[in-house]
Amino acid sequence: MATIEFWGGVGVIGGSKILIQQDGYRVLLDIGIDIPSGGDLFRLPVRPRPGRELADRLRLGAAPALPGLFDPAALDAGSPLAEEVGQTAVFVSHPHIDHVGLAGFVRPEVPVHAHTDAVDVLTALAATGQGLTHGEPDWRRLTSGQKVAVGPLEVECLPVDHDVPGASGYLVHTPDGTLVFTGDYRFHGHHPERSWDFVDRAHGSAVLVTEGTTLGWDPLGRQRDETDVARDFAAALEQTPGLVLLSLYPRDVDRVKAFLEIAAAAGRTVVFTEPIAAFLRLVGVPQALSPAEVPLTEVAAEPGRYVLMPDPNDLPTLLDLPVGDGYPAACLVHANGEPLGPFEPRWAPFTEWLAALGIPLRQIGCSGHASQDDLHHMLERMRPGAVFPIHTTAPTRLHPPRGIRRVGAAYGTRYTFAGEPC
Repeated sequence: MATIEFWGGVGVIGGSKILIQQDGYRVLLDIGIDIPSGGDLFRLPVRPRPGRELADRLRLGAAPALPGLFDPAALDAGSPLAEEVGQTAVFVSHPHIDHVGLAGFVRPEVPVHAHTDAVDVLTALAATGQGLTHGEPDWRRLTSGQKVAVGPLEVECLPVDHDVPGASGYLVHTPDGTLVFTGDYRFHGHHPERSWDFVDRAHGSAVLVTEGTTLGWDPLGRQRDETDVARDFAAALEQTPGLVLLSLYPRDVDRVKAFLEIAAAAGRTVVFTEPIAAFLRLVGVPQALSPAEVPLTEVAAEPGRYVLMPDPNDLPTLLDLPVGDGYPAACLVHANGEPLGPFEPRWAPFTEWLAALGIPLRQIGCSGHASQDDLHHMLERMRPGAVFPIHTTAPTRLHPPRGIRRVGAAYGTRYTFAGEPC
């Protein structure tokens, strides 16, 4: 009998880890950093202890205590988790830390799969000093539609639309039916057809495991999309006579490319930080410039010709920029970049520095997650037998149509494909 267990993403946003087992074979879907209930104990200013990053998380219950999954070298000596257990394979949905953050700790003989575009992102991050803790696994590249057999389980990789290249959902085909895992997805991005095609491919499956991030938010009007973001960025460039600062998520390569085109049309040059420019060049954005190519003296001479990405971890360098008294009015455009928002420890000092320098903050982003309306439309169209909403603080806000069973997942509990604990 095929079973499901949830080792992350239960009652929180992020940390997804879904274990499917059959006849001693195991498939783990996602292997993200697990955020303990009530707040991440490792959030800034706390720094993980070098060499004990996994062991300390396990001690606090902030990583899954799954035997046979992790590299014994990352565990405490004599840990029972070092014992090998059956045949295991890991499948990562996309390169965000809450879905891939523990992949560096996987034992070497356990294969770790991801879409080839996602692997390109992860290897570029590693090459620019932004890689996974404990090193990179030996990535197994998947293409869209590719299937991988793990004993009686067959895992099929299918693309979805999210805010990072290579985002994929998975269909796990078993003798008891098909389990669908969405990863993170949306229907209002650059490629909504990917998500709808995924939904149609998964129609009538036995069980659906879906992220439900936006269920925990109170909707405020119409869902913003990438057209809104592009329009608002163009308006900010037009309305700001001086330097425009930009907080942009660099892994959202589609948006990066769109912003570069918009800036060029407005007669402005975008300057990224050195690590981000290096990363972008590796993922196919050769025009990404850093301060090495555009010195600050040039920016200071004509601030209205530039868009500059500041380093949120080095706020005093804002004092070196042509902003404040004596310079044309500037602004900071926040488009889902770092720091991510008020829930982040860096947000308060970041916004306080902007205020001290008289730099208005303009937030223009849009969500990387499916809206509540789209989640319900998806259920109507997919019609699974049962649905487990995870990766949300409000799973009970998902209301499936009659005939579809909603199951509230409990951490570490094993379920059948019918949604029954076992």
